[in-house]
Amino acid sequence: SITEQLRSKERKMVFGLLQAITRVSQDVAPKSRQTVFNTLRRWKQIDIAITEAFNEAKDNVKYLTTLEKFIEPLYVGTPPTIIETLPALMNAVKMIHTIARYYNTTERMTNLFSKITNQMIANCKVCILEGDDADKLWEKEPLALITNLESCITLNQKYQEQYRATKETLHMLPKGKQFDFSETTIFGRFDLFCRRVMKLVDMFRTIHQFKSLSQHRFDGMEPLVELFNKHLTEFGNKRHDLLDFQNNRFDRDYVEFNVRISDLESKLRQFINQSFESITSIESSLKLLYKFQSILQRENLREDLENKFQVIFFNYGQELSQVQDQYEKCKAAPPLVRNLPPVAGHITWSRHLYKRIEGPMRKFQSNSGVLAGKDAKKLIKMYNKTAKTLIEFETLWYQAWMHSIETVKSGLQATLIIKHPDDGMRFHVNFDAEILQLIRETRCLDRMGGIELPEAAKMVLLQEQKFKTYNQELSYFLKEYRRVTQLVKPIVSNLLKPHVENLEFKMRPGMVTLTWTSMNIEGYLEEIWKELDKLEQLVLTVNDLMENRIDANLKLVSNVLLVNLPDEQELVTLDEFVEMQERHVRSTTDFLVAKSLEIENAVNDMLGIMVAFEFDPHVPAVVEAEIIKVKA
Repeated sequence: SITEQLRSKERKMVFGLLQAITRVSQDVAPKSRQTVFNTLRRWKQIDIAITEAFNEAKDNVKYLTTLEKFIEPLYVGTPPTIIETLPALMNAVKMIHTIARYYNTTERMTNLFSKITNQMIANCKVCILEGDDADKLWEKEPLALITNLESCITLNQKYQEQYRATKETLHMLPKGKQFDFSETTIFGRFDLFCRRVMKLVDMFRTIHQFKSLSQHRFDGMEPLVELFNKHLTEFGNKRHDLLDFQNNRFDRDYVEFNVRISDLESKLRQFINQSFESITSIESSLKLLYKFQSILQRENLREDLENKFQVIFFNYGQELSQVQDQYEKCKAAPPLVRNLPPVAGHITWSRHLYKRIEGPMRKFQSNSGVLAGKDAKKLIKMYNKTAKTLIEFETLWYQAWMHSIETVKSGLQATLIIKHPDDGMRFHVNFDAEILQLIRETRCLDRMGGIELPEAAKMVLLQEQKFKTYNQELSYFLKEYRRVTQLVKPIVSNLLKPHVENLEFKMRPGMVTLTWTSMNIEGYLEEIWKELDKLEQLVLTVNDLMENRIDANLKLVSNVLLVNLPDEQELVTLDEFVEMQERHVRSTTDFLVAKSLEIENAVNDMLGIMVAFEFDPHVPAVVEAEIIKVKA
C-alpha cells in the first residue's frame, strides 16, 4: 500500500538525501537549494494528507464494520425482521455519529441514512414480489399481498419513529452531537414509495372485496362483479410497473380507476340497502351485516354498514316489545313443541324467546358506538328486565321439576302387578306413567344443555331401558294370561280353577314383594312365563280332548235314529217291520256302547291329565267332588 511505501527504506534514503542537500551551502547553488526545499515541503504536505486520509479510512472502517450485522437484515431479511433490528441499528449509527472522528459529518451521516433507506425500499420490493416479476402482482392472492404491502408501510413508520426517538434522546444531552439531518432527504423516497404502496393496498383490498362478493353468490350481485372485472381488466392492460413509485402515469390512471370504483360502490350500496329491506328478522339482519363487514374493505362502505347497526338496533327495540307481549300473553299456557314433555316444553319456549333477544344483544355489545347512544340506555334496561323475567320463568319450572323428582321416584317402590277392584279384580301392570314422564323430561333437558340434572333423575334415566322392558314384558304376559284363561270352557272351569290359582300363586310375588327396583325381576318373569306355558298346554290338551273325543262322539250319539222307518214308497208287513226294528236296535246298541266307552275313556284321560298336573304345595289340588260330578 502507499503507506507502506512511505515507510520503506528507499523513501527514507531519498528523504534524508534531500534534507542533506538543503544543509549544504557552499557546493549547491541557492536556486537549487530552494527547489529542493520546496520539494521537501510539498512532500511533507502530501505525507501528512496521506496519513490523515489513511487514519480517516481506518477509523471509518472500524465504525462502519460495527454496522455490518445490523445492515445484513436489510439484504436478507423481511420487513418484520428489519423492524426488530431497528433499535440496535439506530443505536450503532448514533454511536458512529457521536464517537467517530471523521464520519460524523452531516453530509456523510445523511448519505449513510439515505443508503439505509434505499436498501429498505429494495428489500420491500423483494418482499412484495417474492421473487416474481412486477407483472405477476396481479396474479397473487390479494390478502397475502396486502399483508406484505402493509408490512412495508409499518417498516417506514417504525423506521421514522426509531429515528425520532433517537433524536429525542440526543436532545436530552445538549452538549452532545445532535441528529440535525434533513429528514426529507433521508425519508423522502421511502414516504413516496409508501404512498404508492398505500394505493396498492387500497386497490387490492377492492379486488379482494369484489372477489369475496362473487364467491358468496349474493342474488343480483353478478352484474356488479362483472362490471368491476371489466374496470380491473382495463386498468391491468395499461401494463404499469406497480412498484415504480416515480411513474406519475400510474397515479393519473389510478385516480380514473377510483372514480369508476366509486360509481360501482354507489350501486353496491343500493344493493346492500335492498338486501336489508327484504329481511325482517333481527338475527338474520345482523348475520347479513357481519357477512358484509367481513367482505367489504373500503372505508366509505364500512361507514355505511356502521350506520346499519343503528337501524337494526332501533328495530331490535321493537323486537323486545314483541317478546314482552308474547311472554305476557302465553306464559300461562305457552305453545309447546310437539312431543316435548311439559317442563322441557316450557323451558324450551322461554329459551326461544330469550335467544331472540340475547343473540342480537351480544353482537350489539361488540359495537360500543351503538350502545353509547342516548336511547340505548332505555333499550338496555328493557332488555335486562325481559331477560331476567325469562330466566326466572325457566328457573321456576326447573325448581318445580326438581321438587317433583322424589315424589315421582317413589312410584318405583310400587309392586309390579295389582288387581283393580273397579275392573272385576283383573290384573294390571302397576307401572306409574309419571316415571316415563320423568325419563322423557330428563332426556330432553339433558339434550337441551345448560341444565344441571340431579343424580336421582340421572339414575332413573340410566335404567330407562330396563323399566320399559319390564313394563312391556309384564303387559304382554297379562295379555297372554287373559287369552289363556279365556280358552277355558265353562264346563271345566271348576276343574281348571286350581290350575289357574297355581299360576296366580306364582304371580303373587309381583303383587306383594317385588318392586320396580328389585334385583330378581328377570327370574320372576322367567318363572311366571314357564307356569303360563304349562297352563296353556294343559288347557289346549283339555280342549282338544273335549272337542275331538267327547263332544264329537256325543254329537254322533245325538244323531243316532232310535227307529228305522221304511221308505215312503215301500210297503212292509208288521212282522217285517218288527224284524227291521230288531236288527236296527242291535246295530245301534253296539254303536252306542262303543261311543259311550270312548267318551268314558276320554273323560278319564282328561281327568287324569288334570290330576297329574304339578301344583305348588301351597295350592289345593282338584276337588274330588268336582271329579265325581264330571263322571256322573
